[in-house]
Amino acid sequence: MARRTTRGIKKSYVEAPIVFDDEDEPIPATSKDSDDEDFAAPDPAQGEEEDHDEEADMADPTSEEDQAEDDEDDGDADGKKNNASSQPKKQRNTGAGMIQSRKGFHDIPHYPLETRIVTRVYAGPLRRYARYSALRDSMYGPEYNRIKIIWDLEMRWAEFPALPPRYLPHEPQGICPSPWLAPAFERTQEQNAARWYNNYYAKIPEVQQCHLLSTHEGEHLIPQAGGDLVTFIGPWDRQGEFRFTQGQSLPITASGLPTSTSEDQDKSSTGWMLDIGSIPLALGWVPCLVHTKQVLAIASIPFADQEPRRQEDGADKHQDPGAMAEGCVQLWEFTPKEAGKTLARPSTTPARLIRTLCFSWGRPKRLQWCPVPFESVGSYGLLAILTGDGKARVIDVKKVEEGSAPIHEWVQSPVVTLGIDDDYNNKVTCLSWVNINRIALGHSDGSVTLWSIFPQKMLQRVGVHTTYVIDICSAYPSNPYLVASIPVGGCATLTDLSQPSSELTYFPVPAISFQPNMLCWNESMQGFMALYPSSTPNTTIAFLHHRFFCQARSICTGPNTITCISAGTTHPFVLAGCADGSLFSCNALQKLFKQKGEPLQKIKVMEHEYRPIRRPELQGKDSGRPVRGAVRILQGFLPEPNDDPRTEKRKELDRKKKLERMRTVSGKKKGRPRKNGGTVEDLDREAELDDKLASRVVTHEPLTRLTTIVWNPNMHYSCWAACAMASGIIKVMDLGVQ
Repeated sequence: MARRTTRGIKKSYVEAPIVFDDEDEPIPATSKDSDDEDFAAPDPAQGEEEDHDEEADMADPTSEEDQAEDDEDDGDADGKKNNASSQPKKQRNTGAGMIQSRKGFHDIPHYPLETRIVTRVYAGPLRRYARYSALRDSMYGPEYNRIKIIWDLEMRWAEFPALPPRYLPHEPQGICPSPWLAPAFERTQEQNAARWYNNYYAKIPEVQQCHLLSTHEGEHLIPQAGGDLVTFIGPWDRQGEFRFTQGQSLPITASGLPTSTSEDQDKSSTGWMLDIGSIPLALGWVPCLVHTKQVLAIASIPFADQEPRRQEDGADKHQDPGAMAEGCVQLWEFTPKEAGKTLARPSTTPARLIRTLCFSWGRPKRLQWCPVPFESVGSYGLLAILTGDGKARVIDVKKVEEGSAPIHEWVQSPVVTLGIDDDYNNKVTCLSWVNINRIALGHSDGSVTLWSIFPQKMLQRVGVHTTYVIDICSAYPSNPYLVASIPVGGCATLTDLSQPSSELTYFPVPAISFQPNMLCWNESMQGFMALYPSSTPNTTIAFLHHRFFCQARSICTGPNTITCISAGTTHPFVLAGCADGSLFSCNALQKLFKQKGEPLQKIKVMEHEYRPIRRPELQGKDSGRPVRGAVRILQGFLPEPNDDPRTEKRKELDRKKKLERMRTVSGKKKGRPRKNGGTVEDLDREAELDDKLASRVVTHEPLTRLTTIVWNPNMHYSCWAACAMASGIIKVMDLGVQ
C-alpha cells in the first residue's frame, strides 16, 4: 500500500501504482460512479486506530478549507451525503479513479539562483546560540575527563585577559604542556627522532651536499637594503631617534628604549630589535627541550621584488628568470638569562647572526621546522623550505659552535625535494609538518598531498579544493593527521588524512583569501585559528574546533585588514597583526566561553609605521650613508574591550532607543537633550564607533604592514614572540606578565 500525504488534505491510502507520463500534465482516468471492485474501503474504526498515534500530534485545522474537508470526510464515514449545491463534494482517492501526477509525489524544488540564499548550512548538535556550559559540553564532552581538562584550563588563565603569565608549569596559573597528550610525550618523540635520524644517515650518509662560502660571498647573497633605517622608539611622549644599519641588533627595555640609553631605573631587557634589510616573509623558532640559546630562522626577500612596476623603467627586471634565482635563510641567536622562579627572560646581549643557508632554487616563501627536537644528535633540526621554483625542500641544519663567527653555507642538494613532476605547472604552495617523517603539502591545483621523508614517497593525494591552496596546517601533536586548508577561493576544509575519502568537512561559507600566515593550530583549545570565513571582507579572527570545524566562533576583531595570526603552544593567547602595523593580543579561551555581560579585554601590544624617503636629495644628508626610510614604533597602550565595533554600534543604538522609549513614557519630548550632558557623551561615543568602523577600509604604506608573527614553542620561552615588519625590522618581545 502506498501512502500519500499532501498539505491540507487528510491522509488516505492508494493501491494503484503511480503512473508517470512524459509531460507534467496529469493523466485523466476513467470516472466511475461505483467504487473500484479491486479496492475494499477500510473500516472507519480500524482506520482511526491505525492513525491514532500520528493524528494525535496534529494540530486542529485553522482554515475554513481544512475544517470543510474534515466535515466532508466525517460525513462520508457516516454514510451521509452533503448538499452538492451548497458545498461541492471532492472525489475520494480510490485507486485508478483518482488523478495522479508525478509532481504530487516527487516534487523536487528548483535550485535557488538567488545569491542571497544560503544553500550550505550546518544542522549538527552544536547550536549557534550555545554558550558557556552548553558550548563546553558539546565541544569537549561528553566524557567528564575532557570537560574537566578544558574547565581547569579556563580557570587557570582566567585572571589574564590579554597577555600570558610568566609562571612556571607547576604553579597554579603558569603555562603548561598539552594536557591532551600522554605524560613524557615530548621526550618520547625526541628519542624516536634521534633513532630515525641515526638510521637515516646510516643508510644514506652523503644525502645532503653543501659547502662553505667566504664571508664576502656569503654577505653578497644576503638581500641588501641599500640604506639605513631611521627609527623612533620609546615612550610616546619622549621618543628617541636611532639609526639602524643592516644586521644591527639592540636589546630594548620595557619602555621601548635601548638598554644602553634608557633612563628607566629597571634597565633589564624585555626583547630585541634588529634590522635584516629585507622583507621578512616567514619566521620559525628552533624547537628544543633544554635551557639553551634560542635560534630564529628568517626567510626574506629583497625590497625590489615587491616594488611597483613602472612602464617608464624600460625593460622589466622582474621578468628576468635569473633575477630571483638565488635565495637565503638567516639564523639568528638570542641569549636568555635565568629568571629563577619564573620563565626565562631576555638578556642584554645583542642578538647575532650565526648562519646563512644560501641556494639557487629561488626566493624562500615559507619555512617551518620539524616540531620534534633533534638537539641530541647535534642538529638544530629539519627545516622545510618552500622556494620560488614551486618545490618544497627539507634541509638538515647542523649546530654552530659557541662563539664562532657567522657561517655562510651553500646548499647544493637538500635531504629531500618534494613536488609533483608529472603534472604540468603544478607547484607546491604551502607546507605543514605532520610528524617526524611526514609532511603535508598544498598545491596550485587545489590538492593536498602527504609525503614520507625517508624513504621519499608520496603516500596520498586528495583533491580537497579546486583552486590554489594558500594555507595548510596540521593539528600536531594531539591530532597530527587532521589537516586544515584554505584555498584562494572556496571553503576552508578539514581533512582527516587517515581516512580522506570519508572524513572531510568544511566551513559552509565560501571566501576569497590572498593572504598567507592566516591559519594556525592551538593545542590547548584543540582547534584552529583563522580569519573568519566570510563572503565579504572582514577583520575578525575565528576559532574552529576540530570536532565542529563547520561552525566558527569569533575571537578578536582588528581595526584593519588582518595580515598574520599566531597562537601559543603552551597557552591559549593569540596574536594578530594588521596592515596598519598594529599588533593585538587576547585570551582566546576566555573569549570562547564568554558569559553574558562579562567584560573582556584585548591589548594593542605595539604599532608600527613606516615612511619612505621619496626625495633623493634628502638621502644621506646628515652622514655619508644613505637612508631608505623612517620607522616609528609606539607601545604602552591601555587595554580595550574585546568586541566587534559593529556589535558595539548595535548596542549603542539599542541603548539610545531604550532611552527614547523611557523619555516617551515619562511624558518628555523625544530628542530633548538631557541637562547632565548625556547627549554630548552619546555623540562622542557614536563618533568613536564610526571611526573604528571606518578604519577597516583605510589603506596604509605597504611596508607598514606586519608580515608574520610566531610564538616560541619551547616550554620555558613560550612567552617570547617574534614579530616581523615589512620595513625589515624584527622585534622579539617577552610578553609575559605577573
